[in-house]
Amino acid sequence: MEATVDNKALASDTRSFRDAVLAEGIHSVFDDSPISANLMIKDVCKYAIGDVNKIGKEGKTSWDSFSYALMMGHNVWHHINAVQQANRQVDAGIYPSMLVDNLSGTTSRDIIEQVFATPDYQERLDILDHYSKFWMGISGARGMGGKKAVNAKRQFNNLFDFD
Repeated sequence: MEATVDNKALASDTRSFRDAVLAEGIHSVFDDSPISANLMIKDVCKYAIGDVNKIGKEGKTSWDSFSYALMMGHNVWHHINAVQQANRQVDAGIYPSMLVDNLSGTTSRDIIEQVFATPDYQERLDILDHYSKFWMGISGARGMGGKKAVNAKRQFNNLFDFD
């Protein structure tokens, strides 16, 4: 994900959004979504130099509120599409290497299915504990996954309770 075009000089440009961002060098690669495929660059870069916004001021950006909505829709579509593609790959048996245990060849899906198939709560925890090193190798988000899943902050929160 990277910043995209915000240029008041493009407010009357009728090129497609994709063609314009590639030609202007904003992006070296741009994949359309069903939303962006129907946009002209002027649909996003709405305000020209000297145009005033809905509160009667010339803003710093060429975007209006609807520009943000269009770009959010484009990004949400790409996010959903990426998740769907990843799920199709896993359904086809194609896994990222971090989701396959190097020692046993067991996949994260195998382990998760094993946990849900086990009726006993303690046995579920034992399965998860057995694969703890495997889970620690999976990258996480916001610094709380992978090797950082068990860290000083989490341990501190386990030991102390503040009201």
